[in-house]
Amino acid sequence: MWRKIDMENLGDLGDMSYDLEVMCRHAVDRSHGGLVEIDLRYFGTDELLEYIADRSSNLRTLRLIMCYPLADEGFVEAVVKLPLLEYLEVSHCSLSGESLKVAGQSCPNLKTLKLNSEPDPKFNDDECNDEDALAIAESMPELRHLQLFGNFLTNTGLNAILEGCPHLEHLDLRRCFNVNLSGDLAKQRFERIKEVKRPDDSIAGHPYGTFPIDFGYQYGSSDYDWY
Repeated sequence: MWRKIDMENLGDLGDMSYDLEVMCRHAVDRSHGGLVEIDLRYFGTDELLEYIADRSSNLRTLRLIMCYPLADEGFVEAVVKLPLLEYLEVSHCSLSGESLKVAGQSCPNLKTLKLNSEPDPKFNDDECNDEDALAIAESMPELRHLQLFGNFLTNTGLNAILEGCPHLEHLDLRRCFNVNLSGDLAKQRFERIKEVKRPDDSIAGHPYGTFPIDFGYQYGSSDYDWY
């Protein structure tokens, strides 16, 4: 028991009479170092993530979803202690590309990365940003599954990923409106990838990428399987 912890909060922390972080710490303690998967949604701090990392060196899967208080420093201090990590999701969290690079360098077995955000479809050129893409390309060569829902990367960043991650099998670029997949890029680069979801493809089935970010939002899907 306690090898997997899934704590889904619906954003109503102010109405709770109990402390989710205290509950999570107790659950981690009960795992006695055997924790392999943890899922935190709508709550979580640097201190909690450090507590988990210090006691869960066997962790394989880490999902951090809408954990707004998390900062780069806390994330980095934790992820360097998780060398066996194979699956990382950081959705709607404010982390830099440099933090992702540290994650890739510290977790050589990383096979799946989900990095989800929610951009305005009416973007402008000032919002192009390849920082995340370049960090992924430089540090995560063993990736098989990559989801960049709503990222601001351009074709430059995408090319870097395709060159730096030669084992990619599934690539999700939905709502990455700065990417243009026409011409030779789509034909030549994607031949080895089994499944590609393009910027304008349907967002059906995406669990929390279809709404404005709102602390009062209550989403109903808990299905994370996108491949």
